[in-house]
Order: sequence, then C-alpha cells, then structure tokens
Amino acid sequence: MISPQPNFKEMSLQELRRYVLAHRDDREAWQEFTDRERPNAIYFDIDMPLAEQERKLQELLQDI
Repeated sequence: MISPQPNFKEMSLQELRRYVLAHRDDREAWQEFTDRERPNAIYFDIDMPLAEQERKLQELLQDI
C-alpha cells in the first residue's frame, strides 16, 4: 500500500526540512522547501556589484 503524500504547504519550515532530509529524492518536497521565504534571509538587488555585496555582508557580520 502506498502511503499518502504529506501536505507540504501545511508543514512548518523545520518539519519540511526534516522531511526533505529524510526523502532526498522527493522533488515536490524539495520544490516547496526552496520556494519558502526565509525570514532571516538577506537579499541584494541583482544589479548590485559583487564588491558592494561583499562590503555589505562584511558590515552585517561585524554587527553580529
């Protein structure tokens, strides 16, 4: 008997992470995991030069 697919949208990010680690070949779970927003993520404009990104990251690391 095939077990039903979990509802990934209802899982917390931590639950989904654990599921993906245990079921590494589940592409649907992986897609949901990578599509989720990360509340602590730091985003840069795509047009920002790499040197400027590095400088800003260094500033953030110093603030920690």
